[in-house]
Amino acid sequence: MRKKCGLAMLLILSGCAGEPEEGLPIKVVYTEDGEGSPASAAESVMAELYVVDQHQLLVPQVMPIEANGQEEKAALLALAEGAAPAGFQSPLPEGTIIQDVELQGKTAIVSVGGAFSDYPAEEEELVAAAITWTVTGLGQAERVQLKLNGEKLDAMPKAGMPIAAGGMKREDGINMKASYTETGATKPITVYFTAQNEQGPYLVPVTRRIAAQTTDLIAASVSELAKGPVPGSGLMTSWPFDAKLTASPVVENGRAVLQFSDAILENNGEALVSSSLLKPLALTLAASADIDSVAVKVEGHPDVKMETGAPVPASLTAPLFVNAESNLSAE
Repeated sequence: MRKKCGLAMLLILSGCAGEPEEGLPIKVVYTEDGEGSPASAAESVMAELYVVDQHQLLVPQVMPIEANGQEEKAALLALAEGAAPAGFQSPLPEGTIIQDVELQGKTAIVSVGGAFSDYPAEEEELVAAAITWTVTGLGQAERVQLKLNGEKLDAMPKAGMPIAAGGMKREDGINMKASYTETGATKPITVYFTAQNEQGPYLVPVTRRIAAQTTDLIAASVSELAKGPVPGSGLMTSWPFDAKLTASPVVENGRAVLQFSDAILENNGEALVSSSLLKPLALTLAASADIDSVAVKVEGHPDVKMETGAPVPASLTAPLFVNAESNLSAE
């Protein structure tokens, strides 16, 4: 059962209190139960764990983990113990032992044992990606190396999926079975589509491969969103296939100004754009084009509103956690 927590404060940690230490920030949210002393806030943090849905897709879900200064190990321990919200399950086999997680620069060396190898061979990429995306999502590591019972792995143990000498990284992909096949020299981008279970809708990252020579990652990301998910993948989208950029994106200080055709508007004759389009857009551009915030304009419609009737904010930022119960942030 998920621990019931009240949000105490939202922050990107960078070491201990005082002057930030060098290195990447830790992407966690400190929590407390609202009844204990402030010291209780140090007992748990909320972090994104990658769990499996009914379509065998990896989904980021926010779960409480122990706040012990070793959040990468705590997150994997939670997965090994089967932590997952209703409608999801852990990707790690029951009986997996997380022996240690050691950070060496921007590489996390994850030592595992027990029943770690007892996953079905067809789930090997899923297991590898779940570990990689959970650990690197915390912000301190960019790569993950695996050790099984003390021996460094150069391939996954069941089906032999190769592991690069430098370790696994996010660019290796996630939910690739839900992607289209691209031939020739390519590079990855991550797009977000929607799935749904009895608990409601949630967003799912999917790695798409685009031509290696592509330089406009914003336009490429919009194009992949418009393509939509692969039929039969369990994913869906509200993104219109004919919604296109009508001008080159303008990017300044991490803020992208995008002008779309009116195909992006709700199909009711009004200048309304759905938040079900904007959140995947903001997440996709943050992941694939290093965009901090997005301004959305529509050609021929100077006053575009959300489906709620409120004006579209001048800048939209992706939420800290993909599937937290929160909306887009406005700057």
